[in-house]
Amino acid sequence: MKLKQIIAIQNIIDNIRIPIDMEEKWEYYSDSREEYVDIMELDIIHAIRIIRKHMGKLNIEEIDNEQPTQ
Repeated sequence: MKLKQIIAIQNIIDNIRIPIDMEEKWEYYSDSREEYVDIMELDIIHAIRIIRKHMGKLNIEEIDNEQPTQ
């Protein structure tokens, strides 16, 4: 299921107003496709993998920055 579908379902189920910035087009560069992809067109599994990939990079950078320099 794509992110835009999940947001639409959440809107119906929770009867909430979707923030305006969710309608903006945000693109992610797909290394596998070698092109930019609208994040709302991503399958939820792919979106989670992208988030985890980038969080992992951030965590590694944080660890590197916390190590004392000699």
